[in-house]
Amino acid sequence: MTSSTGSNIAVQTAKEVHIGRLPPASLVYWLRLGFGVLAGVIYNLAGFGSLGVGLGTLSMITVGIGVYSVSIFLVKNLLGYGPELLKGPNKHVTIGMGSYVIWMIFTTILLYTVLNPHPS
Repeated sequence: MTSSTGSNIAVQTAKEVHIGRLPPASLVYWLRLGFGVLAGVIYNLAGFGSLGVGLGTLSMITVGIGVYSVSIFLVKNLLGYGPELLKGPNKHVTIGMGSYVIWMIFTTILLYTVLNPHPS
């Protein structure tokens, strides 16, 4: 019989430790979803829905691009998530883009319907 003098403690790398925290890519995804809801709220609170179809749509696109730009700044500069953490050169821009657009449109339509209940 041989005796071992080593310890039984397992070594964990930084990638393995996610106790109570989301991985960076998931955090960026959920932030984008929240920013999509925020864009829909801003659009409705600003009253852009009363501008008509053409200007209302242009306003929605403008608000959407502006809020998305803020989310890119937040992810890249304040959180410091770069290509090495998100595993791609432009992932700080592309992660969650689809869910952002869908939730922005959903929130905009839902809030407009609730805030303007007049029949047609």
